[in-house]
Amino acid sequence: MKPLDSSCSKIVLICLAKEYPALLLREAFLLTLLGLFGYWASVFDARAQAERSVFTAVGRGVATTFVTDYQAVGINPANLGFRRSFRDPKFTIGALEGNVTMFSGTLNRRELLQTVFTPQRINLTQQEKQQAAVRFAGSAFGFNFDVMLAGVSIYVKKIGGFAFTINDRVNFFSRLNRTTSEIVFLGGNASYFPFLLLSNGRVVANQPTLSEEVRQRVIAGFIDEPRAQTYGQLLDGSRFSSNWYRELNLAYGTKLIDGYQVSLHAGVGLRLLRGLALINLVAQDGQLIRDQIAMSPTFGLSFGPAQINNPSFVGLQENVSNFRKVLAATPVGTGVAFDAGLQMTIKRNFYLGIAVSNIGSINWTGNAYQLADARLREIQGGGINTYNLLVTSSNNLQLAGERSALEWRGISNIRQQLPGVLRIGASYEYFRTFHIGIDVILPATETASNIEQPIIALGGDYRLNRWIKISTGFNRDGYQTNKINFPAGITYTASRRFFEMGLATRDLITFFAQPPGGSNLAFSVGFARFKW
Repeated sequence: MKPLDSSCSKIVLICLAKEYPALLLREAFLLTLLGLFGYWASVFDARAQAERSVFTAVGRGVATTFVTDYQAVGINPANLGFRRSFRDPKFTIGALEGNVTMFSGTLNRRELLQTVFTPQRINLTQQEKQQAAVRFAGSAFGFNFDVMLAGVSIYVKKIGGFAFTINDRVNFFSRLNRTTSEIVFLGGNASYFPFLLLSNGRVVANQPTLSEEVRQRVIAGFIDEPRAQTYGQLLDGSRFSSNWYRELNLAYGTKLIDGYQVSLHAGVGLRLLRGLALINLVAQDGQLIRDQIAMSPTFGLSFGPAQINNPSFVGLQENVSNFRKVLAATPVGTGVAFDAGLQMTIKRNFYLGIAVSNIGSINWTGNAYQLADARLREIQGGGINTYNLLVTSSNNLQLAGERSALEWRGISNIRQQLPGVLRIGASYEYFRTFHIGIDVILPATETASNIEQPIIALGGDYRLNRWIKISTGFNRDGYQTNKINFPAGITYTASRRFFEMGLATRDLITFFAQPPGGSNLAFSVGFARFKW
C-alpha cells in the first residue's frame, strides 16, 4: 500500500479531530503503545520472570496497571488503593499461586520436566554421562519458581488498601564450559585428570581406550601440580548460580487525587527476607569474579563455625522430612527490601503506572563460605548420575570436606544487593470487556542476578462473559535469542465474583512445537482465590 503524503495525512487528522476527538485520542494511544513495543522489542532482550506468582498476569505478560488486591504486592502497591466501582471486592484471600519457568538448551521437554521435578528417578549410565558432558558444554540450563504460599488484602473506605503475602522465590542458572561439564558428569574420569585411582588401589593412566568396566571402578582422578589449573582458569566462561529466599510482604495503597478527569493513587511496600540458599560462582577471563556460597543446614551443609574451612557436604539430609526441607528450613540470611508505586487514571479508562520494587539487600551470615583461589589437583567420585546439577552427594562428586575438589574458606558475612527493577506501564480499558497495555521493566540495581536488559511486553484481557476471561500477548524471550513468546491464560470467576481460579503459560508455542536449540516450559496456576 502506498503511504499518504504529509499534506493528505494532515487533512485526515484534522477531520478526525473535529468529528471524533475521543476516538482519535484512543486510537493514537493504542498506536503509540504498539509503536513503542515494536521499537523496544527490536532492540532489547528479556531475562526475568517479571509477573512473579500472579497467574492472572502471566497469560498476558503485562501487570503494572492491571493487578489488584494482594496480587499488586511486589509489582505496584499503588493499585491496592484503586477501586473501579463500589461493586469491587473489599476482601480477598488466596493460597498456593505459583509461576514456574524452566529452560534448557539441550534437554527435550520430557527430560526437562523430569530433571526439575523428579531428578532422583534419573540414573545415567557411563555412556549417557559421557553424552551429557558433551550436551551440557556451553548450554544454558535454568529454572525459576515463584510461589505465593498465602495472601490476604482488605480495602477500607477513606483509608486505602492493605495486603500481606508470604512468597518463596527460587532461581537457578548454569552454563558450564567443556572442561567443567566433563568434571561434573564424569568426575575422576574427566580428561582433565591424567591419572585414575581404582577401587582396588591401582593407579592407571586416563586413556580414551579404557573400558567401561574400568571407568566404573574409578574412585578418584589426579593431576600433577605443574599442570593443575586454578579454579578461575578451570571455570573460565562458566556460571553456576542459585538463590532461594522467603518473603514476608506488607503493602499499603491509597488515593491521593479523586476525580473523573484524573485520579492518582500511591502505594508502598515492605519486604522482610529469610535467605535459605545462595550459590554464586562465576569465572571470566581466567579469574573468579563470583565465589560465594551459603546454604541452610537443613539441606545437608554442616559447616559449623564460619572460621572452619572445607565444610562437609553430604547432600540433602535423608532424615529430614520434605515438609521441613520446603517449608521449615533453617534460614541463613536476613534482609529488607522496599517497593513504591504510582497509578494515574485518566477519564476512568486510561491507566498509567510507575513503580520500583525489590530495592534492598540480604545478608548471609550463617554457613557462609568463599571459594579459595586454589588449584584443582584431584577429585573423588565418578560424577553425577542425573541432569540436575544441584542433586549430588559425596558418593558421586566430592565438592567439600576432606580431599575435596574445591577448597572453601569461611567468612562471617555475604552482603547481596537484591535485583531491583523499575516498571513503567500503560493500558486502556473498554467497558471491562477489553483491557490492553504495555509494560517496560528496567534494571534498577546492578547485581549479577538482575535482568541485563529491559523487558518489553504487550498484552491484554478479553472477557467473554461474566465467568470467563482470556488473556494473551507477546514479548521477547529472555533465554533464546530472537525468540518471541506468546503467553496465554484463562481465568474463571464465579457469578458473584467470590471465587476465582485460572491457568496460564508464558509461551503457548512450546507446548505444541519443539523449538530449535532446547526447551522452554512455563506455566502458572491459581485455584484458591476468594473475594467478598
